[in-house]
Amino acid sequence: MRGFSRLHHSLNPIWSTFWKMGFIGLWLICLGGTASGEATDPFSNTDLTELSLEELMSLEVTSVSKKKQKLSESAAAIFVITQEDIRRSGVTSIPEALRMVPGIQVGRGSKNQWHISARGFNERFTNKLLVLIDGRTIYNSLFAGVTWETQDTMLEDIERIEVIRGPGGALWGVNAVNGVINIITKKAQDTQGLLVSGVAGSEEGIVSIRQGGSHGSDFHYRLFSKYFNRDTSFNAMGAHDDTHMFRSGFRTDWELDAHDHVMVQGEFYTGDGGQQSTVATTTTFPFGFTRGNEDLEMSGGHFLTRWEHTWDSGSDMALQFFYDRYERDENTIKATIDTFDVDFQHRFEFFGNQEILWGMEYRYWTDKLQNTPGTSVSPDSQSFNLVSGFLQDEITLIPDTFTVTIGTKLSHNHFTGFEYQPSGRFLWKPVDGHSLWGAVSRAVRVPSRLEDNSLLTLPPNATTPFPTLVRGNQEFKTEDLLAFEIGYRLNTFERITFDITGFYNQYDNIRGTRVISLAPPTGTLANNLEVDTIGVELASDLQIHDWWRIRGAYTYINMTVDGPINTALSTVGRATPHHQGSIRSLITLPFQVEFDSWLRIADNIPAPNIADYVELDLRLGWKPWPNLDLSLVGQNLLDNHHPEAAPSLLLATQPTEVQRSVYGKITWSY
Repeated sequence: MRGFSRLHHSLNPIWSTFWKMGFIGLWLICLGGTASGEATDPFSNTDLTELSLEELMSLEVTSVSKKKQKLSESAAAIFVITQEDIRRSGVTSIPEALRMVPGIQVGRGSKNQWHISARGFNERFTNKLLVLIDGRTIYNSLFAGVTWETQDTMLEDIERIEVIRGPGGALWGVNAVNGVINIITKKAQDTQGLLVSGVAGSEEGIVSIRQGGSHGSDFHYRLFSKYFNRDTSFNAMGAHDDTHMFRSGFRTDWELDAHDHVMVQGEFYTGDGGQQSTVATTTTFPFGFTRGNEDLEMSGGHFLTRWEHTWDSGSDMALQFFYDRYERDENTIKATIDTFDVDFQHRFEFFGNQEILWGMEYRYWTDKLQNTPGTSVSPDSQSFNLVSGFLQDEITLIPDTFTVTIGTKLSHNHFTGFEYQPSGRFLWKPVDGHSLWGAVSRAVRVPSRLEDNSLLTLPPNATTPFPTLVRGNQEFKTEDLLAFEIGYRLNTFERITFDITGFYNQYDNIRGTRVISLAPPTGTLANNLEVDTIGVELASDLQIHDWWRIRGAYTYINMTVDGPINTALSTVGRATPHHQGSIRSLITLPFQVEFDSWLRIADNIPAPNIADYVELDLRLGWKPWPNLDLSLVGQNLLDNHHPEAAPSLLLATQPTEVQRSVYGKITWSY
């Protein structure tokens, strides 16, 4: 009864806006499309617009079931950004590319700060989204989120980005609450030879170089280096967010025989990002603060290896290990984190109509923090471990027609002990070109180091006009999600595909605050909020002519928050726009000329009072030779500047506004 009453309460505010959603949705169905093309080499003679929609929907993905399966046969809300999508969109970073995905909210806080979430709860360190690069999680245990300012690679080396909206905890574990982003790079054998890429424009400069080679026919490698320099953004009081980053790395792929493949990769990076911050100078009342410019210093690296084996029977296994080091130095937080992770999975057929996938994972990490007046943690150095295992059974009840998948993830963590995350899914294909799927899942988010035992001294902000002490809570529980999803895909027409997903999420034990003292103003973190979200995500692909394709995406989401009146209640759920959409047009003209446009629409954000906006990107590309790609790109052309994200409550840094920019790019391969 509780779930029904919460659902009814969440539906009430929707009817008043449903007609708007339907109108915009029908408009985008007619004009839009999904980024579900097959990954192609950017210098091949086969253009994305020459592929049939049937070929695009047959693209194989791996993130839904940890195995290869067709996109059209996945029982989840999945969207794929291909290498060709990245190239023709004109983006220069991974966060910008994620704007293509329905259900993903992207806001830029500065030249080195991104707010990225799935299905709501958007903030700088979104704590309900799991992000992986080649199977290596980049979830930061200190912030309980992703530090997007340190996540980058050569965009030319990305094969595809698979984005699952909705819980992925049954396979991927804790913190895969609202979605999973899996960034997959190309194998070394697909990046042979020399490639040089350069970007020069009004807001940034980028230089990338890659060299690929081989030893015999079974061993391939690549080496790469990348440097970027981003200029300051706009702020009426002046901005100090220029950012510089250098990274270099390698990847090797070794085919031992027909059944064994070994991949090894490694990378290191170093850089700094400017910010204007308000920093505490004392922890005693009345609190003192100073405001000024500083340069956030960032460095780190990783080593990853994976062995994959396939048997003649069709079963397979994978064993993976990675080590990651993260270093951060700013006035508020100074931290070093070392992470070790080993992961094993095995897939095999059972009784003819069942496929069993099981696996185990062990993660160990240790940190060392330097306490500051703004942030102190006890103890300042600590080690943690996470042990987990999962089991999934995919049952084919009617061959090629009806499949049921059930499974769960069991884990034990340092903060909350034992956790379970079950999931049940079905996929029904009544006729060719039509598929209906549904899912019921539970997912959890475990606390972070800062939520467990810390003392934060926060300056006044837009919601709390006086300085506040916020204490961690060693009794902090996991945040729980019970999610209901249903989706439909249409791929029966020759020139159009259509994908729609509806979801209803119930969140319990969401992080809020509780007042424990008024003099001095002091609060503690508490699991005292309940949140309901309901929404619809649309995507379609329209092939108008052989040389012209239009793609679109639309998202509607409504969040209701219940709990005590406090700072958290006034901001949770209000940093996410109700409506957002985009339309991309890809035109291939004679003489290898390309003209691409991207129109983006975002509703207003209530909490920091950020207005809605409409923006336009344009790209003119030319390939005079197969190994030379030239382009001229204009971004955010409809405004001189506009804000997209609120300031972070944890790290009191000044937000800046996104500016109009123009750049030229040249990519040459040999």
